[in-house]
Amino acid sequence: MGKIKTEPIDGLGNHIYLEKQDKLREIGVDIPTSQIVVVGSQSSGKSSLLESITGFSFPRGQGLCTRYATQITLRRNPVASTVISIIPHSDSDQDRKDVLRAFRNELSDFDGKTLARVIKKANKVMGIRSGATEDDTALPMFSDDILKIEISGPEKPHLTVIDVPGLFQVTDEGITTDADRTKVENMVRRYMENERTIVLAVLSCLSDRATEGVLQFAKTADPEGVRTVGVLTKADLVTEQAVVQTLLQLVKGNTLKLGYFIVRNRGADEDTLSIADCQMKEKEKFAEPLWAELTKLGRTGVQALRAELQGLLMELARRELPKQRAEVEQRLSDCHKKRESMGPPRDGPASQRECLVKLAARFERIVRDALDGRYDGNPIFSAKPELKLATKIMNLNEGFTDLVWKKGHTWEFMTESRKDGVDTLLEYEKTSDAVLASTASIPELQQVICDNTPCTAPLNEAIMDQIEKYYKESRGPELGTFGGALLALTFRAQTSKWRAIVMTHVETVIVVAHHFIKTVLLETIADERIREELWGLVLLERLQAAYSRAKVHAQFLLDIEVHGRPRTYNHYFSDNVLKSKAERLTQAFIGKSDDRGSDYFGIYKSTIGQMVADKSNSDQTKEDVHDILESYYKVSRKRFVDVICQQAIDHFLLDGNGSPLKVLNPELVSNMSDTQLDMIAGEDGNTKRERERLNLEIQGLEAAMQVMKG
Repeated sequence: MGKIKTEPIDGLGNHIYLEKQDKLREIGVDIPTSQIVVVGSQSSGKSSLLESITGFSFPRGQGLCTRYATQITLRRNPVASTVISIIPHSDSDQDRKDVLRAFRNELSDFDGKTLARVIKKANKVMGIRSGATEDDTALPMFSDDILKIEISGPEKPHLTVIDVPGLFQVTDEGITTDADRTKVENMVRRYMENERTIVLAVLSCLSDRATEGVLQFAKTADPEGVRTVGVLTKADLVTEQAVVQTLLQLVKGNTLKLGYFIVRNRGADEDTLSIADCQMKEKEKFAEPLWAELTKLGRTGVQALRAELQGLLMELARRELPKQRAEVEQRLSDCHKKRESMGPPRDGPASQRECLVKLAARFERIVRDALDGRYDGNPIFSAKPELKLATKIMNLNEGFTDLVWKKGHTWEFMTESRKDGVDTLLEYEKTSDAVLASTASIPELQQVICDNTPCTAPLNEAIMDQIEKYYKESRGPELGTFGGALLALTFRAQTSKWRAIVMTHVETVIVVAHHFIKTVLLETIADERIREELWGLVLLERLQAAYSRAKVHAQFLLDIEVHGRPRTYNHYFSDNVLKSKAERLTQAFIGKSDDRGSDYFGIYKSTIGQMVADKSNSDQTKEDVHDILESYYKVSRKRFVDVICQQAIDHFLLDGNGSPLKVLNPELVSNMSDTQLDMIAGEDGNTKRERERLNLEIQGLEAAMQVMKG
C-alpha cells in the first residue's frame, strides 16, 4: 500500500465512498474494508480522544464499550439521531446472526445512563459480561462482534472510526485473564493487518515510545509506516520545554509517513464540561508559547486530526473500491462454480434421479467424443491428453498387429527370413508393460489382470525338423499324402504364443479403459460422495463383468482359430500354396543351373530327373506340409488379428452396448430404485450445510456487489 494522499473532503461523491464501506461491513461478507482503527493501551487516553473526534460522550465506568470493537459512524443529516446496532462476526451461525441483527435501538435524545443501559443490553445479546459485577462469571469478557453507533446531525462530519479494546499487560483478578489478553491482542492484530486499515496509534506524550506496545504492534502490521498515524495524548500534562522539544523532534523526524498529531485530553476534573468547552480549552492550550512551534506545523488539536482522518479515509475508500469489487466478483464466481458443481438440491427421488441423469449424460458425451476422436469440442481433451482414447487404442491395436506379424509364430518358415523392424515393437511392448504394471495400485483389477510373460522372437531352428517330428508321431496309412490331424497339430504348435499375446493386449486395453473411466468420472462428478457411492454400489461390479466378457470372448476366438479344425474358403490360401511350391522349385533350379546371373538359365533334363528321383516320399510330404502350413498360417493370422481387434477390443471393450464405456448412462439411472437413488445421490448433513453456507455467502456477495455498483 503506497502513501495515501489526502484530497478535499467536500462533495457528495466522497461521502458516498464512505457509506459504501459502512454498508459492506454491515453485510459481513468478510471483504476487507477501508477503515480507521483506533489502537492503544487502556491508559493511553484513547476513549477521551474518540470522544473529541466524534463528539460522542461514552459512558464511563465498568468497562463499557471496551469489550468488543465499536464502530462509530458520523453522518451529516438534517435530522439528529443516534442508532445503535450490532454487526455479527462473520463466523457466527445464521441463527446467532439473525438474533444480533435484530438488536436495534434508535435514540433521539439520551443521557449517559440511557446509553449505558443500551450497551448493557447489547452485551447481553452478544453473550458477554459487562464487568466484574456480572453474576454469570462463565460468560466471556470479550466478543468478536461489532457494536455500531451511527450518529447523524446537521453539523456532523462524514467519518467512521473503529475503536478496539485497549491493550493491557496486567490482568485483573476475577475480571480478565491471560486468555482475554491474548484474545484482545489477536483482535487488534487482525484489524491492523488489514491493508485497507489506517491505524490510529494512540499513546501518551509522557510514555516511553521505545517500549510502547502499540507502536510495536503497528510496526509489525505496517513495517513501512505508510498507513499509521501517531496520536500523542495528554498534552495538558506536559509543562516542561524539554518534553515539548522532544515531541517537536518526533513530529518533524518521525518514521511514520502519515506523521504524528498531538491532542489535549479532558482533565480528571472536567467531567461536567461539554465537548465544545473541552475543544475550547484545547485551543487555548496549544495557543500557549510553549507549543507555538508545534502549532505552526498544523499537527496539534483534534480539529486538525479529524480533518486529516477524513481526507485519508475518503481517498483510501475511493482508491480501494475497484479492488474490492474485483475481489467480490472473483469470490462470487468461485461460489457459483462450487454450487453449480454440487447440482440442484437432492432431497427426494425426483431431484436425485435428475442429478444422476445429468451426470450420466455428461459422462456419455465425453465417452462419445473420445471414441469418435472429436477432441476439439471439449476442453477436457486439451487439459488431459490421456483421455484421447481413440488415438491410444489405434496405436495399441497397430502395435498388437505388428507383434503378431513379427513374433507371433514359434519357428521361422523356410521361405522367409527374420523380418527387419523388430525394434519398432519396443514402443508397443514398453507401453503395454507400463500399463499393466500400474494395476498394482488398482486392487479392483487384481482378479482381472493376470501375470503375462514377454513375447520372444521366433526360433531359427529348422522348422522342417519339427514338421518331421510331428509327421512321425501322427502319420497314418496314407500313401504320398498326410492326414488333416498333422496340419492341426503343426498349426497349434506354430501359434502357441498367440494366447499370451492376445490376452496381454486385451488386458492392456482393459487397464487403459479403466483409467479413462475413473478419470472421466472424477472430472464429471465433483461430489466425492456421489462418485464413491456410484462406483462402489453400481459401476464397479458392472465394469468387472464387462472386462471378464471381453476376456472370455477373446478365449473363445482363440479356441476357434487355434484349437478348431483348420478351415478357410479364402482363395489366397491355394494361391499361397502354389506360390510356395513355385518358389521352392525355382530355388532348386537356380541351385543346379549353369548361369546364375541371368533371369534365364539352362538346366539339363537329367538334372531335373535326378532332383525328382533323389526326393523320398517323406521328404515330399514334409515340404507339402510346410507349404500348406505357411499358407494357412498367413490366412489365419490376418483373419485372427482382425476379429480380435474388431470383436474383443472394439465391440466388447469400446463400442458394444455391454462395453465398460457404456456402463453409466441415463437408462441405468432411470431403472434405479428410490432406495438406490437415496444411497447414491441423497445429500448428507455436511452437503446440506455446505449448500446453505454457499447460498448465504452468495446472497451476501450479491448484496455487496449491489452496494458497490449503486
